[in-house]
Amino acid sequence: MKTYNLDLRHARSKRRLNALPNNRLEPLKTRLEGDAAAIAWAQGELLDVARRQRGVNYQYVEGALIELLPFGELIDGKDYRRLGRWVCNADGLIWRDADAALEAT
Repeated sequence: MKTYNLDLRHARSKRRLNALPNNRLEPLKTRLEGDAAAIAWAQGELLDVARRQRGVNYQYVEGALIELLPFGELIDGKDYRRLGRWVCNADGLIWRDADAALEAT
């Protein structure tokens, strides 16, 4: 079993995401068998937030999914591994894989 963390943020738009104070929701944690299950879990949690919350500051909802590594285990000096993030906006629901973003740079 692996431990995963989901950080949810919201704003009017992606451009306003870092400018909006107090836009982080309480992080969620769970233990699951693997990455595919974690990505599906994160998608469900993000959709729940997008459905429940209304208003102009919830037009863009983002959920960053991270695997928390076991104690003493590091990858590139970090004790976590970014899988990617779910984004829900006017364009729909989009998965942005962390590895694909690294390859593009």
